[in-house]
Amino acid sequence: MKLKDLLKDVKVKNDISKIQDMDITNLSTHAQDNLTGCLFFCYSGSHDAFTMAQRAQENGALVIVCDRLYDINVAKILVDDVRQAMATMAQTFYDTKDVKVIGVTGTNGKTTTSFIIKDILSSAGKKVGLIGTNGIYYKDNFLPAKLTTPDVLDLHQIFSIMKKGGVDYIVMEVSAHAIALKKVLGVDFVCKILTNVSQDHLDYFKTLEEYKKVKQSFFDNSQDLMVINADDEVGQSILSKYDSAISYGINCPSDSFCIDINSDATQYVMNICDNVIKIKSHLYGLFNVYNCLAAATCCYFLGISIDQIQSALCNVCEVEGRFNVIKHNDKTIIIDFAHTPDGLENVLKTAKKLCKNKLICVFGCGGDRDKSKRRLMGAVAEKYCDYCFITSDNPRFEKPESIIEDIQKGFNGKNYYVAVDRKIAISLAIKYLKDGDVLIICGKGGENYIDIKGEKLPYSDFETVKEILKGQ
Repeated sequence: MKLKDLLKDVKVKNDISKIQDMDITNLSTHAQDNLTGCLFFCYSGSHDAFTMAQRAQENGALVIVCDRLYDINVAKILVDDVRQAMATMAQTFYDTKDVKVIGVTGTNGKTTTSFIIKDILSSAGKKVGLIGTNGIYYKDNFLPAKLTTPDVLDLHQIFSIMKKGGVDYIVMEVSAHAIALKKVLGVDFVCKILTNVSQDHLDYFKTLEEYKKVKQSFFDNSQDLMVINADDEVGQSILSKYDSAISYGINCPSDSFCIDINSDATQYVMNICDNVIKIKSHLYGLFNVYNCLAAATCCYFLGISIDQIQSALCNVCEVEGRFNVIKHNDKTIIIDFAHTPDGLENVLKTAKKLCKNKLICVFGCGGDRDKSKRRLMGAVAEKYCDYCFITSDNPRFEKPESIIEDIQKGFNGKNYYVAVDRKIAISLAIKYLKDGDVLIICGKGGENYIDIKGEKLPYSDFETVKEILKGQ
């Protein structure tokens, strides 16, 4: 592609008349790669931008997009905001301006809501791609996810592949980091959904208020369809600003809502803008009622019939790593991804309702992440559980013992046992189970690794449980 065509929607601050007819064959942010014929984006951040620019030059970059004119011998394009320019140019290069994308953001529920939307649309005959925490799905193809929301260049390349494959809709999870780093600027969202906002990622955003502002900014000045949780504080703020936004909820007056919810929240009556349907779901928990409401409301406004929505919701299966129930004799084991105070409380409340006897929990907290939530998660676990096993969960570069000490500060009593090795903790918890007990293993869900000192070692809660039960 000619450089001048690539820059058609970008405000350039320097004279590029001598280079505008350059042929660009690739876009990159990886300075260590072979960059022959490549346009390289050099944005300020955690790395040394000048060093990256030098390395890009050494590796053959044809031109560099930057926010300052580095003294290096390579063609440069000066812009105010490299990330914004990158998002715009990626869309042009990969021809992805007209893809129909459904964006789901929120602290909890993004993955499940995305899968439910995919299932509803697919059951209605639509071709659907999905991008999120559990991976990238397209037709019969699957790619593991490196990030909840891929980086800009990867994202538009994925869009392009799906577009050429004839997808009607792409459902994607939009993380707070993705919003802050402008990964989704210019994406043609046909619907934006807010699930909920509670404490998470304060290692990056520093304060809960800042985190909330970033989530809310996804909806700022939006002309797209917005489906917003009216029972959420941030959701209420968004709804107060935009009369066109569609609300859903259970406690507050909403356009879509549910009533007559049974004890484990698997049966209820759903009202989608005065269209009433009865739901008998395979998904447990009030949090999944919210997820189904959000998905159903979105699909209704995208033209899916109420009968198709009802049929799909009654047939939706568990999402891997999201409240997956395993029955073993008269004992129940649940595996879930809950890794925030609010998420943990939601799943423990639901698990408690499935108990005939005691509720046992295995959980930990990730290293190099929001430390303030560790004590809070300890307090939540103690409140709802009869006994807990505190263990490791992706310690990264922190000592697992230090993370566990932070969690212990949330406990007032001693109804817990510390086992740093996650496999040992799960094994002890399963041995501890009596008939009628429920064991919930939280934090990792469907992840197939444990991150220790920068190395992702093979590990799975599912495989660990399977192995232990097989040996009993």
